[in-house]
Amino acid sequence: MLPSLSNLPASAPLSADRRAYGLLAVLLVVSISMVFVTQNTYDSSDSIMHYLFAHYAFQHPINFLESWSKPLVVQLMAGPAQLGLRGVMVLQCLMVACAAGLAYDAARQLRMPWPWLAIVSCYASADYFRIQFSGLTEPTFSVVLMAAVALALRGRVAWGAAVLSFLPFARSEGFLLIVVYGFYLLVMRQWRILPWLGLGFLIYGVAGLFVYQDFLWVFTRNAYPVHNTSYAFATGHVRHFILGVADTIGWVQYGLFWLGGAGMIWTWLQPSVRLRKSLFTTELLLVYGCISVFLVAHTVFWMLGIFGSLGLIRVICSIVPLLSLVVLRGVWLVSMAGRTSGTQTIIRVVLMVAVIGFLFSGSRIAFRWQRDFGRASDQVLLDSAGRWAARKYNSAQIVYWHPYVAMATQLDPFGPRHRPASVLQDTEWPLPAGSLVFWDEWYAVVEGGTPFEKLHADASLRLRWLGVMARNRQKNNNDSVRVAVFEKM
Repeated sequence: MLPSLSNLPASAPLSADRRAYGLLAVLLVVSISMVFVTQNTYDSSDSIMHYLFAHYAFQHPINFLESWSKPLVVQLMAGPAQLGLRGVMVLQCLMVACAAGLAYDAARQLRMPWPWLAIVSCYASADYFRIQFSGLTEPTFSVVLMAAVALALRGRVAWGAAVLSFLPFARSEGFLLIVVYGFYLLVMRQWRILPWLGLGFLIYGVAGLFVYQDFLWVFTRNAYPVHNTSYAFATGHVRHFILGVADTIGWVQYGLFWLGGAGMIWTWLQPSVRLRKSLFTTELLLVYGCISVFLVAHTVFWMLGIFGSLGLIRVICSIVPLLSLVVLRGVWLVSMAGRTSGTQTIIRVVLMVAVIGFLFSGSRIAFRWQRDFGRASDQVLLDSAGRWAARKYNSAQIVYWHPYVAMATQLDPFGPRHRPASVLQDTEWPLPAGSLVFWDEWYAVVEGGTPFEKLHADASLRLRWLGVMARNRQKNNNDSVRVAVFEKM
């Protein structure tokens, strides 16, 4: 029998559950509706690459066990990806809904007032809402992490450990949070459950024996080097990720987040906590502990320029469901200023309206239609270049740096028509005549170290297509996007 943390009954009645899950269903419908409205893919890099790994996984089965693309993510996305990127977006909407529902369940187990606000908090986090319309790994990570925490709060600690063991196969931070869960098991004296934290590694290790003949492939084929050798700029400030929480959940929730931390201290001082110490310990270590380790680790990686850290704030979306529980503590602490239950209800309503209203405030970190749901200029240009190439060079081999080129040209990036950029300097196996080189001014220059002038001055290449477009098409400024296509002569 699985060990139990608390035998106290859940605080929310069945009718409250129905209302909460009804709200969740409405928000899920809104998200799925947006799938067929949005023209954005969150970004043009990792979002596209993760989708491509999943889309071509059945043609190239090695993609199912690739370190960078994350095996669990590819396995979940591979089926929906056959319907295109919008199929993956629908899956992401379901992931976010599942994570928000689990956050609500966790709030119930923690006896928080108005636990359904955890659902509102998740969907009112602008970046977490936007990331549904991508191929990124954060939604999968957030579901697995939230499921493990919710199971532990329900007393199903062994199940939580088994679920969490698959977290590193959604994102690499999972290795750190497994340590947190292991420490929690030691504190709770649940030593017999510790082996369950190795379940995911065991399963994927055995799979690695068949594919790589290497049980430890998760470590020996790790996609992230210790040092960011390709990005000299990849170091930053200590406050980057702490302030990044505000960028992810908005300023109103950010304030409630810090108040939630104070609320946790207040809770510890209450005599009732001593009657349910195990539940408090679970919240402290698995909610606040996971958040702290996640943010501190990313801060250290970013400051030292290690483990492939580029300081991307979007990674915080991975812990938004946990953050919602802290925000809920903040709501509780503010509402305690009301002397009557009616006043407390009014305070909570006002806070909820402020949280939702911030999304439409026009702030840089709130919703902006063209930026968040409109077509990115680089993709517009690459789509035009792809249509041009399809008419004139339908079977040409293609070199590119920008990941979206594969979608614009309907190219299998793992197939023989795609040639790596290094072939441009290869004298033994040169790029054949008639091949195309797609150049852009970000990925080609920053990641590939190849400025336009270098290709234009190459006598073996001839410029065939050039497009320029304002990065923000609603403003008249000098910030533009350029895409060029060269033909190998």
